[in-house]
Amino acid sequence: MSKGVFDRLREQGEGLVARVSTELMQNPQFMKALSAAWAGKAKLDEGVGRALKQIEIPTRSEFKKAVSRIEALERQVEALKAAAAPPPPAPKKPAPRRRKPAAPPEA
Repeated sequence: MSKGVFDRLREQGEGLVARVSTELMQNPQFMKALSAAWAGKAKLDEGVGRALKQIEIPTRSEFKKAVSRIEALERQVEALKAAAAPPPPAPKKPAPRRRKPAAPPEA
């Protein structure tokens, strides 16, 4: 089966990206810049967290922790409701059938 134009272009693009990323990873200046960028991002994240705390806005991790705790409490409430619910009524036994009186004999 022959490859279409788009398949060939995609393969060439993938090869180019792989080659460029390999060259960049071998470049010490690029790796130093990448490392500095990650360190800068970490400092920025830390500063944003402190600023949010000062104005009493929860961070993403604090919010996720709160949501997780709320979900756990909801499960506990549901379990308590199920345990406290009265048992379903027992099925009623059918009343015994009464026999009809026998019809008087015909004369």
